[in-house]
Amino acid sequence: MLDEQIVNSKKRFLNQKKIEIKKSNSISNIRLVLFLIGFILIILYFKKENFVFLGGAIFFFTVFVICIIIHKIVDERLEKLDFYLGVINRYENRTSDEWKKEDQKSVTDMENFLSDLDIFGRDSLLQFLDFTYSLGGQNRLIDKLSLRKVDKRGIVENREAIAELHDKFSFVIEFQQVLGKIESVEKTDFKTIFKLFSYSGNFNGLGLAISLVLSAVTLCFGVLAFLRFLPSYIFIGFALLQLGISYFYMNANAHEFEDLAKYARLANQLKHPFEYVLNQEFSSKKNKRLRDDIDNGYSIIKKSVSLGELDMFRSNFITYSIANIFFSLNFLLLYRYRTLLTCDMDDLKKAVDSLEEIECLISLLTVGLVKKVAIFPEIIDDMSLDIRDIKHPLLKEKTCVSNDFECGRDINIITGSNMGGKTSFMKTIGMNLVLGYLGTYVCASKFDVPIMKIFTSINVKDDIQNGISTFYGELKRIKNVIDYSFHNNNRSIIVFIDEIFKGTNYNDRIYGAKEVLKKLSKMNSIVFLTTHDFELCELKNKKCINYHFEEHYEDEKIRFDYKIKDGRCKTTNAKYLMRQMGIIDSKK
Repeated sequence: MLDEQIVNSKKRFLNQKKIEIKKSNSISNIRLVLFLIGFILIILYFKKENFVFLGGAIFFFTVFVICIIIHKIVDERLEKLDFYLGVINRYENRTSDEWKKEDQKSVTDMENFLSDLDIFGRDSLLQFLDFTYSLGGQNRLIDKLSLRKVDKRGIVENREAIAELHDKFSFVIEFQQVLGKIESVEKTDFKTIFKLFSYSGNFNGLGLAISLVLSAVTLCFGVLAFLRFLPSYIFIGFALLQLGISYFYMNANAHEFEDLAKYARLANQLKHPFEYVLNQEFSSKKNKRLRDDIDNGYSIIKKSVSLGELDMFRSNFITYSIANIFFSLNFLLLYRYRTLLTCDMDDLKKAVDSLEEIECLISLLTVGLVKKVAIFPEIIDDMSLDIRDIKHPLLKEKTCVSNDFECGRDINIITGSNMGGKTSFMKTIGMNLVLGYLGTYVCASKFDVPIMKIFTSINVKDDIQNGISTFYGELKRIKNVIDYSFHNNNRSIIVFIDEIFKGTNYNDRIYGAKEVLKKLSKMNSIVFLTTHDFELCELKNKKCINYHFEEHYEDEKIRFDYKIKDGRCKTTNAKYLMRQMGIIDSKK
């Protein structure tokens, strides 16, 4: 269910759009009438040669031009409203499966749990959450979802910042609009600006001083030539000399001038998002820090933008020539650029990081804006889980079945028929854990969890190129768990294993699974393990607790309630499914 702020904003924007469309249509009609009247008056002027008609034509054409300007402003407002409504439509898509049609980010070199829990990849959590615009913001969100660093302090800070942004939806949507209108923003990495700090020479102003002296002399000669105190060819000679020097100077430093133009363009793109954030007031500790960091880097941005405005003179031959003849433009530009590069850029780096961090926080806010049941998790010290009404974040909330679950340092063995919900249940807990560790909303009414390292063995596939079978791949996953626990002083871990050792024969699978469970029971771990092997449900291990999912039949059709229940499963549905698919005879 969409947050009320989104619903109200959509109504407001649609009403505003209707008003602006009416204005646009009215102005269009007025423009047409003004143009026709002006055109008629011009014809009358040429026929009657009456200056009254000429004056009237000038008046109506002036008003016509004013209407063009006003029409452009109205169209810009319409464009902004369309952007707002487009963002709201994306939030609405999160309540259905429409979000799956949006572009997905390709991610390589990921840990196993990221693909097993559908954090990255097709129809993933990344795709669901992503409301970033810049390339740097996208990469930062990917890095966050990788859970490279998880600590309680960071979780609490993020939670406070995201809660504040939740109540500032107008800021959230306007910030996206400011970023979204940047040309090719999805391909823009603002950190590219730091790669342009290539100059390492001495910033000697002698060349600039000599050039300015020559420019002053040329200017004086120009004035004298204009007053006829000096032959014009002397002025022209000095002007051509100054222009030639500037031209050769630019070619000798072509690489730096190219970097200067890129630098100024990036700085100009950052200016408006920076200014928008600086016009806001925040109360949460993290948001205030992000705003302060942007404020500290803004002074460099302002200098960079003014440098870009000066560089604009090079885009036109006439302004380029005049500026180089009389004001040594090329020398002045490069000197100011080199001087700017001597500034302490740490403040600017922090400012860009902060801008990208705000992008990420807005993306992490998504669950809280589009789910009816969504809370911030409680990070506890006890090695236990206490979860109520948990749902899968990527499934439609109205049809998704919720579950409650509570456990300590247990090995939770889950049995059940095919398609009953075993794997989905594990992924539901795992994905909400990732959200919780990011300090954002989880899809539950209660979610009390400790900080644990996540391990998975779910979507294990063979690797033909490297000669790795499915079974060997599973062994590697289990070994990673054991090695991590051994080398990290038995740190808290949570492990999700789907159909343990399914890639090998029955006898080896049972023997291997029992040995693995013995090792896991000695670790500081919470384990979720699904299996079709009921022998694992009969282990005499106090830590092993049985749960199951079950099905029932109505009118010879299979039905699932997707509710986890105590104890081992008593039913199977393999034969039913095989009969349904025509694999076995329906009479058997």
